[in-house]
Amino acid sequence: MKIEKGIMIIKDEKAWGECSNPSGSSTCYGWVTLENGKIYNPKYLKTATDATYENSLDADILSEGTIQSVERKTEVIFVNNK
Repeated sequence: MKIEKGIMIIKDEKAWGECSNPSGSSTCYGWVTLENGKIYNPKYLKTATDATYENSLDADILSEGTIQSVERKTEVIFVNNK
């Protein structure tokens, strides 16, 4: 089992993280499902806007989110497919 601990930026039951970019030319960030949200190290993220750079276009969007401590557990179960 893999356990990740840290903080997420949450808004309306969504988390900030990488989203699919149809063009594939660059990384896209936005509100994604909690399962796919990015977990940040609380040492480096004190406010939601710390997740981006100064004067970023995402700063206003991020400021709408709140920081929440999280623990994500990922378990892989092998299934016998006979």
